[in-house]
Amino acid sequence: MTNDLLDRKLERAFSHLDADNNGVIDEHDIIALGTRLLSALGEPQDSPKALAAIDGLVGFWQELFTELDMDRDGKVTPEEYSLGMTRLYKDGGEAYDRSFRPMAQALLTIVDTNGDGRISLEEFHKAQTAFDTKLGPEAAEAFFARIDKNHDGYLSVDELLVSVREYYTGDDEDAPGNLLFGEL
Repeated sequence: MTNDLLDRKLERAFSHLDADNNGVIDEHDIIALGTRLLSALGEPQDSPKALAAIDGLVGFWQELFTELDMDRDGKVTPEEYSLGMTRLYKDGGEAYDRSFRPMAQALLTIVDTNGDGRISLEEFHKAQTAFDTKLGPEAAEAFFARIDKNHDGYLSVDELLVSVREYYTGDDEDAPGNLLFGEL
C-alpha cells in the first residue's frame, strides 16, 4: 500500500525516467537518461567512464525491469512502476541494496568529473540538471547541504544512497531525499 507522498515521488521519478514522454519506460529511456547525464557533465559518450556509467544504468534497468514488467510486454507503465517499486523498495530490503548500490556507484563514476571519489557541489548541480533542467544553483546548493550528512562539502556513494533510499522508501515529508528529482 502506498501513501500520497510516496505516490507523488514515484510519479515524479517515472516522469523523469520516461525520456521520450510516451507514457512507458523501456531500455531506450534509461539510455537516454544516461546520455542526458553525460551531456550535462560534458563527458564524451565513448569515454571509458561514460561506457561504465551506461553499463551500470543498463544493468540496473535489467534487474529492475525483470521485477517491474508484470505483463512482459517490454515496457513499464506508470502502474507497473508504482506497484513494483513499492513492492521492491518500500521497506528498503535486499532488492534495494542489490540494485541501487551498483547503479549509484556507476553514476558516481561519471558525476565525479575530477576523479577524486567524491561529488562536489558543482558536480552535483551539473548532474541534477539532467533530471531537472529548471533546478537553479540555489536549490541545488540547499539540497546538497541537506544530504551532505557529514558536512564535509562532498557527497559519497553512501550519502547519495541514503537520499535515494529516503526518496523510494520514506514517508517523512521533511526527508532530504524527497528533493532528489526537484521540489515535489
